[in-house]
Amino acid sequence: MTRPRPPKLDPYPAKVLETIRRRGLLGAGEKVLVALSAGPDSTALLAALAVLRDRGAIGPIAALFVDHRLRAGVELEAAAARASCERLGVPLRIVGVVVGPGNVQAEARRVRYAALREEAGRIGAERIATGHTRTDQAETVLLRLLRGAGACGLSGIPPRRGPVVRPLIDRSRQEGLAWLVRIGLDWRDDPSNLSPRYTRNRLRLEVWPRLLDLNPSLEAALARTADLLRDDERALAARARRLLGTAAELPVEALRRTPRAVARRVIRRLAVEVGGRGAGPEAAHVERALELLEGRGDRQVELRAGLVARRKGGVLAVVRSVPRAGRGTRAPPGPGLPPLAIPGPGRYQLPGVELELTVRVAAGTAIDWPLQVRTRRAGDRFRPAGGRGSKTLKAWLIDRKVARHRRDLLLLVTAGAAQVLAIPELGVVAEGAAGLSVSLGKPR
Repeated sequence: MTRPRPPKLDPYPAKVLETIRRRGLLGAGEKVLVALSAGPDSTALLAALAVLRDRGAIGPIAALFVDHRLRAGVELEAAAARASCERLGVPLRIVGVVVGPGNVQAEARRVRYAALREEAGRIGAERIATGHTRTDQAETVLLRLLRGAGACGLSGIPPRRGPVVRPLIDRSRQEGLAWLVRIGLDWRDDPSNLSPRYTRNRLRLEVWPRLLDLNPSLEAALARTADLLRDDERALAARARRLLGTAAELPVEALRRTPRAVARRVIRRLAVEVGGRGAGPEAAHVERALELLEGRGDRQVELRAGLVARRKGGVLAVVRSVPRAGRGTRAPPGPGLPPLAIPGPGRYQLPGVELELTVRVAAGTAIDWPLQVRTRRAGDRFRPAGGRGSKTLKAWLIDRKVARHRRDLLLLVTAGAAQVLAIPELGVVAEGAAGLSVSLGKPR
């Protein structure tokens, strides 16, 4: 007796599965945590992945709803998320977070992703799926084009970055809405999406309809542009990595002979190697650094986050700011940096250096305060989030190909005598400390 064939997949989840396979977003059997806001995009994502789970096309799924505690009415969205998960048989957890001062959207995004990483670690999810659509991609490319971005910025939202995947990146928002109507699944609209306070909303509500009058296929065209430029960016970045290798500096003549597009990426890479992910210089900084390749003589230009690009003795390097007579600038941190106690979340001025350390902790994260900020000591051990087994920090840094001269200069956030919890300049945290966020910047 032959088994009846399962019913044919609805076109929407079928196309989502095509994206997952073509872009290599999910491995067989991998557990997925869905970032669920109860909006149409994340609800469509949840429903599509639930269908694919039931068909055995992907592994188990769970969902997390993050309450940013920024506005009233969020309990209705949480209730909608709960109802969708109950109908689809998806475990749901609701957590609250505290959004700190500054750029509200950027800070909310930071704490949201910290909560997602923490929950993924708690439930053993290998991937975190977000509801970014092709519509989001097109809007992002257009916004960055208005700001004069290069290939890196115009490559838009990556379909995959670390554990975060975007299975809807090839589907429009309208497709998702139509899918939800077809299956009779409700969602909640975020009222902040109508606020003209945010540039993206003004683009979406005022500019986008006029652009569609000029080209009804603009969304697909901009998304295609992002894919093409992402390929270009990867090729150029790979060439910059090969040129730089594990060196912390390069001869000026070598950079002069290098295509300018590659030289730009070398400078960005040098800055991130010294200052961490948050120290990536803006385009104007990079162009000023490239001017050091012209003419003769030793000189330097400021980048950001206390970094300078310096030409000295025919070599170009990116280093931390050095003292200038009469300016009161302090020396960069080094092996002799006095340890600084961190009694809890907050901002801390580092001793002997014009840098401020910002420590944040997601709600529900257990931290054994106080922590310490210091440089490396013999016996330090580190196990990065998602890593297998603890090892000496020295061995981990060697595996990471961190140049020898940098190892004793790195700032570490530690607990106890030798447990390294975070290395802010490399943008990594230890296993079990996903809710801890540490960043470096200039004092406010």
